[in-house]
Amino acid sequence: MENVQYAEELVREFLVFRGFTNTLQAYEAELSTEIGRNFEVDKILDLVFSVYIPKYQLDRLLSIFSFLKQCFTSPADTVLYTALLKLEQSVLRYYVVNALKSGRQEKVVEFFSASGSYLMQKREDWIAWFAIPYIKNPSLDPQFRMYFSKEWSDTLVLSFRNFLSGIFNGTRIPALLKISTEKNMIKCLKSDIKQLNNKLSELQALLEVKEVELSLLRRSGNSIDSGHKNLLEITTFGSSVDGQAFSGVYEESSTSSIQGVDSHTLSSVKSRDEKLCDSSRMSNAENEQILVSEEDFPEVKVDFQFHK
Repeated sequence: MENVQYAEELVREFLVFRGFTNTLQAYEAELSTEIGRNFEVDKILDLVFSVYIPKYQLDRLLSIFSFLKQCFTSPADTVLYTALLKLEQSVLRYYVVNALKSGRQEKVVEFFSASGSYLMQKREDWIAWFAIPYIKNPSLDPQFRMYFSKEWSDTLVLSFRNFLSGIFNGTRIPALLKISTEKNMIKCLKSDIKQLNNKLSELQALLEVKEVELSLLRRSGNSIDSGHKNLLEITTFGSSVDGQAFSGVYEESSTSSIQGVDSHTLSSVKSRDEKLCDSSRMSNAENEQILVSEEDFPEVKVDFQFHK
């Protein structure tokens, strides 16, 4: 709605600027009829069934269909154009039925007097309707009974709604409306950019605070690491000193043990050699005694005699 009003003001401003006074008057007159109603289906339906028909504004009712034919349909589009002609015929018949229900037969006569030739050119099935103002109780007539029922009027309103929704949804947006739309879009984008800049400033400030905190944490971590390193060096140095002392004691003990083993081994070997020497001496002495005793006894010769 805002876009349409903005576009209308642009047109009005341009006509005043160029001095098109007659065009401006016609433009204002067209706006006052509210034809099109900003392409809003509900408002158009409200105009047709709540204003133009109840108030018998036949000219404005016909102008709506003329507007729809010129702007949204063409004879080349046979399906859409035929559907619009059928809707126009049904709405005009509803106009006649509403006048008869209200007891306004003169409005029916005026309707046929003003639009008779037009109706006969379009559809021949209007011929029977020219007699309806003169029929007593037309709602009971089999030929017209259907048009006086609520079901038919409800179906007509629904069909008209669906038709308008279909043609308006597929309508190209006028360039003037795009100008207003783009203007609003630019305004929204500027607002979004401003909000994003504010958010960016907040995030940058928060980032600076976090960087300061991180720097403090790093300094604290370096101090702790330095303390741990010093403590580790002291512990390593103490362990090294203790290891060297233990190594010296171990070497001394090992040397003493080796020396003890060597002295014991030497004494054992020496004792064994001495025993072997004594044994050898005793063996030699015994051999000498045996030789001496053999020399003390002379050799005895024995002669063997054989008896014959």
